Amino acid sequence: MTHSGILSLDEFDAHVADGTIDTVICAAPDPYGRTVGKRLTVNAFRSLCLNGGGVNASSFVFAVDLEMNPLDLPVSNASNGWADIRLVPDLATLRRVPWEPNCAMVICDAYEADRDELLSVAPRTILKKQIARAAEEGLAFQFASELEFFLSQTPPRKAWELGYQDLAMTSDYRSDYQLIQSARDDWFIRQIRNMMPEFGIPIESSKPEWGLGQQEITLDYCGALEMADRHVLFKYGVKQLANQSDLTVTFMAKPAIDEVGSSCHLHVSMWSTDPTPAPLCWAKEGGGMSEKFGSFVAGQIEHAADVVLMFAPTINSYKRFQPDQFAGSAIALGADNRSCAFRLVGEGASFRVENRIPGADVNPYYAYAATIAAGLDGVQRDLPTPEVFSGNAWDDAHQIETVPTSMHAALHRFAECKMLRAAFGDEEFEHLLFSSQNELLAFDSGAVTDWEKKRYYERV
Repeated sequence: MTHSGILSLDEFDAHVADGTIDTVICAAPDPYGRTVGKRLTVNAFRSLCLNGGGVNASSFVFAVDLEMNPLDLPVSNASNGWADIRLVPDLATLRRVPWEPNCAMVICDAYEADRDELLSVAPRTILKKQIARAAEEGLAFQFASELEFFLSQTPPRKAWELGYQDLAMTSDYRSDYQLIQSARDDWFIRQIRNMMPEFGIPIESSKPEWGLGQQEITLDYCGALEMADRHVLFKYGVKQLANQSDLTVTFMAKPAIDEVGSSCHLHVSMWSTDPTPAPLCWAKEGGGMSEKFGSFVAGQIEHAADVVLMFAPTINSYKRFQPDQFAGSAIALGADNRSCAFRLVGEGASFRVENRIPGADVNPYYAYAATIAAGLDGVQRDLPTPEVFSGNAWDDAHQIETVPTSMHAALHRFAECKMLRAAFGDEEFEHLLFSSQNELLAFDSGAVTDWEKKRYYERV
């Protein structure tokens, strides 16, 4: 890293004084893991955010579908006038934007307009609640998102006009790990590797993936909230950089049924909350899983099918759950076994579990919150350490449970999940349930697909 990218207020003031920064982007993660907010002048940022109560915004940004159509949810509806909330900057996230050199950016928490209380249904609030529950047990968690995405050489406006059909991808044949393709793509990928650290997001590595035009970027691990922030800012940055380079990027879970999907593998390790945190995953005697970490992993496995909606939030997410495509569909625990949904990786202080269920379309705040909630349930109930599966988990489908392969089934399991309702709270749980039900209804009742036309147009 050239520098961390994170700004202290003194550093911010110095950049303002020498004219390098004249705009501050106040951003909050929305229910789909996108950044929403406002661009402020420096004077407005100082008066509203540093010396005031935050930036006003409509609560409807937390109660809309992907098309930004308002939903009739308790937090925001016609009856309450889509009332305002306040976006209050978390100054620990203040950073430079390398590709917009005159801009600083800060992640904001959503607060109620008239009281000093976090908006309960905001994604960042939902994750903070689970982090606090873990802290009561003396536990903290380190996460890392391992994101994949597809790149097309077709410029964004042209791709939109084409309906995202027949796009020219950046590779012509399968090039997983191939350094020739890596060199061809590096004129763009190096922008990500070099600029993300300057944006406060350390990068470990990059490589071409199996799909045509597919890439994988590995982010360094950190605490749960910071990693969720880095995840959404990473996606924001990749989309910005791609747009500036006339490339089209997608984080869809399954852009084409005859193409591999894009994953977001979630790596998580357990730590103490001591002044000097200690890793709690590795058994001091004999190695392997510690008893407490075994219970944490067991909770994740037990509840995986019930909370899969938090890992697979869209209709498209479920098209990714194909056997033999490394999509984490078989709910088993393996030791460095990519056929299993949960994979043990590393040893000693780096020992962790990788959840392979989420796709690249995941909202990290929801996914991390569900991971912590499910794991804590295992810890609190002292669930026994799960057995480690050996072999090809996809070949044992009659013995191993698989994740729901449709949003209908996932919604049914989610609606009945008492563990997550209790962990999240009724208001938050109902908010997420209704939003997902609306997404499913929009597809079931509002779309005629190409598949339907091809299958039925002339034959029925």
